[in-house]
Amino acid sequence: MKNRAPGKIVLSVLILAAVSAVALYAGGAKQSSAVASVNGVLIPKAYLEREIRRFEQQARSQGQNVGETRKQELNRQALDTLIDMELLYQESQKRGFQVSEERIREQVDNLRSQFDDEEGFSEALEQIGITREELSLEFTRQLAIQDMIDGDIGPSVGVTEQESKGFYEGNPDYFFAPEQVRARHILIQVSPDAGEEEKSAARTRMQDLRDRIAAGEDFGELASQYSEDGSGAYGGDLGYFQREQMVKPFADAAFSLKIGQLSEIVATEYGLHLIEVTDRKEQSVVPFEQVQAQIVEYLHREKVMVAIEDLAAQLRNQAQIEEYPPAEG
Repeated sequence: MKNRAPGKIVLSVLILAAVSAVALYAGGAKQSSAVASVNGVLIPKAYLEREIRRFEQQARSQGQNVGETRKQELNRQALDTLIDMELLYQESQKRGFQVSEERIREQVDNLRSQFDDEEGFSEALEQIGITREELSLEFTRQLAIQDMIDGDIGPSVGVTEQESKGFYEGNPDYFFAPEQVRARHILIQVSPDAGEEEKSAARTRMQDLRDRIAAGEDFGELASQYSEDGSGAYGGDLGYFQREQMVKPFADAAFSLKIGQLSEIVATEYGLHLIEVTDRKEQSVVPFEQVQAQIVEYLHREKVMVAIEDLAAQLRNQAQIEEYPPAEG
């Protein structure tokens, strides 16, 4: 059976992701509560603190030890991010990228729809310290920058066939297709802590099914009637899978079979199985033509990121940026 690890989505992460992409508008801040000024626009300390928390949470989620030295590095990265995003927003406005109220409302409504009710949405906003008005302003800035990227920066960079082929040839491991088999099975569920009598009865039932298949009865029809999982609706078909996608006893049995061969009874944590392999794909390298489009997309995205970084660096050289030391006391 395929290993599945269902995850739980924390809805407030959606808001954190939405507000972390660019700095919040800080035109109304006072210098005494600001950490920097970018061409006269103040970045409030509260926004830097929120960005620092995001950077620290991300570092911890990656298993990093956020000690004092690492904290100082993250503080610097957070401030640089806010400054760069402010510069990019100002540039988007110079280039005339304006965002309609309708698009802003759509973004807020889409985010709101991730919550069961208005109260849950408001609580999530309060938890991360952002008002609904600030969220709308954030989306305004986020969309303006994205429009500039899509409209100006993206079209200005291209990827040649030589570049995409060079990436393909230089990274063979990326395009390796491991061995796969397509199989169908019949499952009789048996709990790992079942008693010997229950296990024996299940094995007797499964042996009877195996004998009937060996005598010529159709595997798919028997799977539809007797398999105790969802694959029974498809005649037991599990589709193609790689070895590591299945629990070990099942994978060992399936990958040892020839096409059309019926397994012995296989015991796993899910119960007892009969397995028949219906097709096999040997390990191979995916042809360049099949992945060229994805390579071009990947390389284009990388080039766009470099172009954004170059633009931000250029804007920094031309900007009036002043950083304010933290107030003493």
